[in-house]
Amino acid sequence: MLKRWLWGAIAVGVATALVWNCTFVVEENEYGVVKRFGAPIRVAQAGLGFKWPVPIETVVNVSGRVNVLDPAAGEYLTQDKKNVIVDSFLAWSVTDPVQYMVSVNDRVGAEARLTDVLRSVVGDVLSSHDFSALVSHEEQEIDLDDVVAELTTAARAKAEKNFGVQVRAVRIKRLNFPTQNKQAVFKRMEAERKAFASEYRSEGLEASQRIKADADLVEAKLLAEADRKARELRGEGDAEAARIYAEAYGKDPEFYKFIRSLDALDEVLGVKSTVILPADHELLKVLDGPQAR
Repeated sequence: MLKRWLWGAIAVGVATALVWNCTFVVEENEYGVVKRFGAPIRVAQAGLGFKWPVPIETVVNVSGRVNVLDPAAGEYLTQDKKNVIVDSFLAWSVTDPVQYMVSVNDRVGAEARLTDVLRSVVGDVLSSHDFSALVSHEEQEIDLDDVVAELTTAARAKAEKNFGVQVRAVRIKRLNFPTQNKQAVFKRMEAERKAFASEYRSEGLEASQRIKADADLVEAKLLAEADRKARELRGEGDAEAARIYAEAYGKDPEFYKFIRSLDALDEVLGVKSTVILPADHELLKVLDGPQAR
């Protein structure tokens, strides 16, 4: 009885070991690469899979997630011979697990190779474009978005062909100048800003002079119109005064002449004034005449 129980336990253990060695589970976001004697032969999708027991076949799980490669910044040369430091990154994922296992083996190997690819395509693409395509905010034939799209296309072609991975995107995080070039760039930018400021000042001075000339013209027109109106009113007033004088003179010429003489005396004789006149002077006649009495 004991011997039968022992053989049964051994049989169960052997069966369990066979099941354990002949089955495997692949997660939803992974690929299961089945290797036969160390060489990848097929890819198992997510779920339960079967294989020959170890050491005939083994399974290596390869992640299907999107990975981000962020290498150190590098210095490159643009088409117009400008040195520029570019800090870029690359997003990638495995699309052909067998090719991936054969060419790069794992993520470390893949990122080492993709770093070389990224540096290569950044150098090639930047060498075919001017620096203005990377930084200019004005509308032009080629801009930064076009350069980034070109980088992604070039890196994707090399990665899919050689490593079994797909480059989802290449992006530029930061652009900078080498330390030895920064001062020259800053001086050029300062000179450009001074030129812009001088131009704006000239335009402002021209506008100021134009506005002042227009204001002076309006002022001259207003003063001329006011002077004309004043002369016109003064003429009307003088005419009205002459009419009144003529009318008053016509009613009583002697009395009018007397009043005018008194006005003249009032203007000639001031306070504490001494005037010597001939005895037959007209003004003395006013003082000594019947009107005065």
